[in-house]
Amino acid sequence: MAQSGINLERLAKVWALAEGGKEGETDAARTRAAAMIEPYGYVLDDIPGLLADGGFGDDLPQPGPGGLRFYDMGNPAHMRAWQRERDAERRRWMRDNADRIAEVIARYGSEEAVFAPTAEEKALDAAIEPFREVHPGDQADTFDGSHFSPSERVVAAMGQSIPWPDTIPAALAEYEAWDRLCDDRNVADGNNQYDYLSKGAEKRRWHLCDMVEKLIPARDLSDVIVRLRFQLDGQGSRDSPQAVLDDLERLQAAGFGASETRESPGLSPAADIPGNADYNMGNPHVWAGPNLDTPPPFKLNTAGQRRAEVERILATPEGRHMPLREIAARAGVSPSTVLNIRRRMAA
Repeated sequence: MAQSGINLERLAKVWALAEGGKEGETDAARTRAAAMIEPYGYVLDDIPGLLADGGFGDDLPQPGPGGLRFYDMGNPAHMRAWQRERDAERRRWMRDNADRIAEVIARYGSEEAVFAPTAEEKALDAAIEPFREVHPGDQADTFDGSHFSPSERVVAAMGQSIPWPDTIPAALAEYEAWDRLCDDRNVADGNNQYDYLSKGAEKRRWHLCDMVEKLIPARDLSDVIVRLRFQLDGQGSRDSPQAVLDDLERLQAAGFGASETRESPGLSPAADIPGNADYNMGNPHVWAGPNLDTPPPFKLNTAGQRRAEVERILATPEGRHMPLREIAARAGVSPSTVLNIRRRMAA
């Protein structure tokens, strides 16, 4: 939305009265401020961010190369300014995507139903709970010694609760179902990009990813194609060429070729998700290569893919020293999401 027509200097004076004027002045000032910004699509909560962007904030970082503003999260003024900007961005996103939010809520029946734990989430949480290890302070809990990938014992417990799929297409179908649930919750929550699955579901999803990527043997060339496409869709976060080579060598030794009698679900993952193109919330991904300005022709379509991309970047030597906002811009997430993932990885 354009702000070029807003007199920011005048708005700053009016807003100062709205925030610190005498009783009776504040309401009138807020009414005047609203009249100044509403024709441009803004609301009162957007004013602090507008003034900050216009240079009317206190002790704010100056825009750097490319117009990006880098915040020092150890500076309270910067933190407040960043939070105002984040809140304003979320409100704009919700206004721009009101139809999508309404569609998700209508599909589930209510906003509460979108976030209500599913029967599967409850079962998986119960299965892994005996392995929970609580740590002091703000350290995240572990399960059988692991923060992320489930241990063999946790995998076995989840399998007793909900049997594991035994084919690559079946594992992919369940993985994508969890991904869709996470994305639906993210849309209903205004693109906050939190971890929306329960602990048990998240560990289940992690192992399903490993199953598709490398663990389940391919039955034929169709399965190999599904596996390879899944790895490529991971954009570097799911890179197991050895698994593909093992599949091909095993199939060659057995004399198997591509199956012509069986359709393989998952050969076209995008086709499994109605309206998938409309649910793309990621930003164009940028490789950490010599030319950082040219995005390749693909996007990070789901919250899970975006989290995996953040983890991939943070695992590189360059990513460990990269500003939060730069990582966030590349992966299409918020800086707070990057910070949370970095803390979990450090723990």
